[in-house]
Amino acid sequence: MFANSYHTTILVAIQVAAIIAFAFLFFRAHQARQTRRHEMSKRILDKMSSEEFLEVLRSPEGRRSVEKLIGSEKSTEAWITDAIRRAILLLCGGAALLSIHPFLDFSGDEIPLIVGGLSIGVGIGYLVAAMLTRGRAHGASGGATD
Repeated sequence: MFANSYHTTILVAIQVAAIIAFAFLFFRAHQARQTRRHEMSKRILDKMSSEEFLEVLRSPEGRRSVEKLIGSEKSTEAWITDAIRRAILLLCGGAALLSIHPFLDFSGDEIPLIVGGLSIGVGIGYLVAAMLTRGRAHGASGGATD
């Protein structure tokens, strides 16, 4: 009996470690892409003369290109849209993990419950953040027009 409990604990620990390792690798890959993008943007901008840069900024297409190149911050509406998209994905993924729980027949089947619950919690957090941001953005713009 003790051996079965020990093996279950080891299996759960391995699954949790795999999830943490996957999240860490995903974060590092994203960070590396951002660094490469920043370095490339910096090299491109360094090669342009002041006159060329001003010429590019005169046209709307040029301004949009430079904004994309230097990675200007997202607008509030774009952030809200992305947050809602993430929330929907997390909520659906969490619900899917919770719904497969009755069909699992291996030890360590509490992992989908934990990950599904966390996913739903984070999804709800994204929705709340999007609603608060939207309310704050509309409150700030409404106050500015009065």
